[in-house]
Amino acid sequence: MEAGIDRARRHDQSLKQDHHAKQFKFCAGRDASQEDGLITLGMASAPALGRRWWARPDSGSWTGPCPSSPSAPAHRLVLTEGRSAQDAAVGIWPPPSRLDQQERAVAARMARGVKQVRPLLDWTAADPTAPVPRKPSTGTGTCHGALLIATGQLDAFLLLGAGPWDIAPLIPIVQEAGGTFSDLTGQHRTDTGAALFARPGLHQQLLDIAMAAN
Repeated sequence: MEAGIDRARRHDQSLKQDHHAKQFKFCAGRDASQEDGLITLGMASAPALGRRWWARPDSGSWTGPCPSSPSAPAHRLVLTEGRSAQDAAVGIWPPPSRLDQQERAVAARMARGVKQVRPLLDWTAADPTAPVPRKPSTGTGTCHGALLIATGQLDAFLLLGAGPWDIAPLIPIVQEAGGTFSDLTGQHRTDTGAALFARPGLHQQLLDIAMAAN
């Protein structure tokens, strides 16, 4: 955990020099390190919320204050087993107007197959004039929705049309808390544009829903 905290403190210094942190209400930083193709550190920071989340393989998933403070100890994140997918609360992002037809079909199947979805939308429709809904997130940036899995506030999060570095920092944070990650084919890949994060016990059920034949 100490290595992650040291990395967090260096990250704090870089944020102080980042003019974007002064321009946006919610400034979110994401960072990941890789060695031999394996993600060895995942970190997400939300200075406006005063929180940070980080994880290293086999070292647990943690959350603590941002900026880091020796007087405020970090809290380890541990997830409980999920129940049936039909009882699950799932976040999906981005909204339908920013998805292609195939992605909307996936999102619509997921929305139909679970108990609750955030945001609550008609995922089959692509209305470019519709107002942008509130993101299913901690308040800072698109793929922070995965943090709602690590912190136990959602059962799953489906991110579509994403790049590798939108996804990679969140993988260790969710997995070290006990959650799961894959693309929509069930592979541990970040280059296919889709990511499913889930509470343990739900992942395959949700993949089956998302990829079921029409």
